[in-house]
Amino acid sequence: MDKRTVASAHERIDGLEKEVIAIKTEVKIQFKDLFGRVKRMESIMLAATGSIIALLVAVLTKMG
Repeated sequence: MDKRTVASAHERIDGLEKEVIAIKTEVKIQFKDLFGRVKRMESIMLAATGSIIALLVAVLTKMG
């Protein structure tokens, strides 16, 4: 049977604390990357929308 003492509990908690810090750092990096991708998609969509509107305005002016 495993002897569970206060010292062993503190060791396990310290080990978990290090793992949590590593996971938090990794998640922060992943969210930063995701934010960059969303920003890039947003700028592409804005550019596409602007060009579509400009083309529609050009077609309307030629028709009228």
